[in-house]
Amino acid sequence: MTLTPQYRQLLLQHPMLGLLPAASQNALLSETHYREYPAQALILRQGDRAERFFIVLEGKVKLFRISADGKEKVVEIIQPGHTFAEAVMFMQKQVYPVCAEALEPVQLAALPNRLMLHCLQDNPQTCLHLLGHLSVRLHQRLDELENLTLQNATQRFALYLVGQVKDRREDDAELDLMLPKGLIAARLSIKPETLSRAMATLRDRGLIESHAKHIRIPSVVKLLNTFTLEAQGVS
Repeated sequence: MTLTPQYRQLLLQHPMLGLLPAASQNALLSETHYREYPAQALILRQGDRAERFFIVLEGKVKLFRISADGKEKVVEIIQPGHTFAEAVMFMQKQVYPVCAEALEPVQLAALPNRLMLHCLQDNPQTCLHLLGHLSVRLHQRLDELENLTLQNATQRFALYLVGQVKDRREDDAELDLMLPKGLIAARLSIKPETLSRAMATLRDRGLIESHAKHIRIPSVVKLLNTFTLEAQGVS
């Protein structure tokens, strides 16, 4: 694939590159590989040597780990415009801690770790900005971990739905589930049948309306407050 003006703009607006001087940006883009993968293609394997990090240009990427007993645990779904494997370049042992698979036809930019580190060493202000970006990502992962350990299945699904709402200016919201229900269940560490029961519970309580993949939330505030009170033991 070729680097279109649209993709070039997307890359240069990303926090990883946006504050670098033009010379560093051009150097990185000149060493960037652009790759296409069909749906279900394996992009990288857990344990592979990490020489590049990735920015998703089109499509969605599933990150997952394989446990000792051979089971797959979904870690994250990467959307267009977002990175994955960028933190590995700062680790002493630079191997990928997860597998990555294309959920649908995917186009990626694969940027070189070594050159990126060199650019950061020459631009300390960008390092501070990037540190803030990675800190936000870390807090998001910690919040997800807390939700998975402290919330029941219905609460997890409710929080997942709220997280999918893009426009929070209105209390009511409508959205389409962009992932198969089985993958959503794996992301929430529950079984598909448990997810179906959680959805039915929310419908029965009038907190959501659903038709196939389309979800309507009559009141986001009510949905959040209901489970916040339950988590605090208030009926």
